[in-house]
Amino acid sequence: MPKLPRRCAAALLVALAPLAGHGQASPYYLGISQTFGYDSNIFRLPDRGEVALPGGGVQVVEPESSGLISTTLLLAGLDQPIGRQRLYANLNAGYTSYASQPQLDSPRYALTAGVDWETAEKLTGNAEFSSGLRLGSYGDRDVPAGRGDNEETYNRFTLLARLGDWKRSRAWVEAGFVADQVRNEVDFLQPVRVVNTDRYTDGYSRDERSDALTLGVRYRQSGALVLGRQSGALVLGAGVRTESRRTEVERQLIDPAQVVASSADSRRNDLDLFADFNPGGAHQLRARLSYADTDYEDPGAIDYAGWNGSLRWAWQATGKLDSNLLLMYDTEDRERGGGSAADGYGDNQTLALEWRLRYAVTSKVSASLAASWYERDYDSLGGFTDHDTLLSLNLTWAVLRNATLGCTAGLDRRSSSAQAAVGRNSYDAQLFSCFAQLMLQ
Repeated sequence: MPKLPRRCAAALLVALAPLAGHGQASPYYLGISQTFGYDSNIFRLPDRGEVALPGGGVQVVEPESSGLISTTLLLAGLDQPIGRQRLYANLNAGYTSYASQPQLDSPRYALTAGVDWETAEKLTGNAEFSSGLRLGSYGDRDVPAGRGDNEETYNRFTLLARLGDWKRSRAWVEAGFVADQVRNEVDFLQPVRVVNTDRYTDGYSRDERSDALTLGVRYRQSGALVLGRQSGALVLGAGVRTESRRTEVERQLIDPAQVVASSADSRRNDLDLFADFNPGGAHQLRARLSYADTDYEDPGAIDYAGWNGSLRWAWQATGKLDSNLLLMYDTEDRERGGGSAADGYGDNQTLALEWRLRYAVTSKVSASLAASWYERDYDSLGGFTDHDTLLSLNLTWAVLRNATLGCTAGLDRRSSSAQAAVGRNSYDAQLFSCFAQLMLQ
């Protein structure tokens, strides 16, 4: 870890430590976090095999790249009600260093800022902006497989407006706008082969932008009769959504040197049906069923039309135990934004199952378990299927009122039917990390 971030972190820890147990409630907070971790396969490379070399020949490689990781973050934020409005912001900024892969050392930040607004005429809504710099996912099928610094920047703006009292009235109207941009820049230590070609690249960049508009109505039926029994609130809705997406890719090829650029433009239109059901007590269900029609400007691309949707079940078993389950079938996660990890690689749909369980062991110790499973079907390279599994177990301990310690153990695994000699096919990665966080509020 560089000396300057380390010294700054130590100085702030010393400054905040005397105040850790004596902070008073305020709309602002300031803190610091230090995490040390281990990743057994940082670049998510496939199992040991043979790699063709430029100009001929074969090299046997051991692609797994394990290493220790250190991340130091400064934390700051506010949550300030102002009359009917509420302002909020959260920022973490710092530096991440890799003991065995120094080319990945770089600053990191994540910013979220927004406002919840309300007028006297039953018009409410939210506006939010988020931005960040991070290491991109090495499980991304679009990014060539190799040891490179996958620097990812993202920007997102969301706007939601409701006409009508959505908390108490029978009916209301919702309109929304979402603008996303994600850019990846990769410089490889050694040239890597481009999938489905005999060419090699030492640089890759991708810029993906999308804009989406939504308009819908909601209707609340309190005390709905379900399966012959009187139950809780049922909210039904219908709406339309339209999204434009543009993806630009550049590959810096070698032997001979050449920059190859490509782009893809598409328009997706959805007809949506919604249902939110709260039977009272511990359970809440939320469902979406949509019919989507996606058209590409490139006449060589295959247009797609079909059904997609999601189902979420939240369960608050006790004051100490809660669970959340998501089942989704779509090319993108519309609840959290962004395309699936397979979206740009010829993927029609992704089947996803995500589950999280949290339990408060004591008033100061809590545990959480998360499991995710994804099945992605691809049309390219003759057609193949990826099965991705992610598991994580997290333990946290509130040592003091504003001081927290925690550790996480995880697994990231891909099983693929792809037969290509290059690309991110089957791989395994084990992860472990521990952190200390100190807050002043």
